[in-house]
Amino acid sequence: MRALAVARVDTVQAGEDFASVYATHHTEALRLAYLLCGDPDRAEDAVAEAFVRVYRQMRRNEIRNPRAYVRRAVVNEINSRFRRLALERREASKRSGDDRGARTADDAIADSDEMFAALRQLPARQRTALVLRFYEDLPEKAIAEAMGVSVGTVKSTLHRGMERLRTLLGEEVS
Repeated sequence: MRALAVARVDTVQAGEDFASVYATHHTEALRLAYLLCGDPDRAEDAVAEAFVRVYRQMRRNEIRNPRAYVRRAVVNEINSRFRRLALERREASKRSGDDRGARTADDAIADSDEMFAALRQLPARQRTALVLRFYEDLPEKAIAEAMGVSVGTVKSTLHRGMERLRTLLGEEVS
């Protein structure tokens, strides 16, 4: 008898228009969305998007069980939003970092002054290779062309220049 009653409810709901489906299931969908995401504004947005999908599906063809379809649409929308939010946060953290390397302007100026003083102490060839590599961000092949030397010479010049800079700046050379 229960199976017959459920089948009858599904048939009645299948013949409903969108306005009655919305009126019947909106409160339940909103409660579900709120329980899933914990934010009333996000829940309302998710339910609105879910009902847009329900409306589109109803225009294409009948939905056998609107209640189940709305529930599934809400769950999918909330999951989609969480995935998007996680992606946005991951990308934002890549762009902004976590301030571990944040320094005051005075520290940055002092460091750059110290770096330029150390660079001035290097031989011209090492200074040129280092500036082209690390300030201009050129690959070794482009540096070799700019300096008129082989790529191997650029590599060894960069290596020797870095060792000399580390010594001048007081960092341990391993």
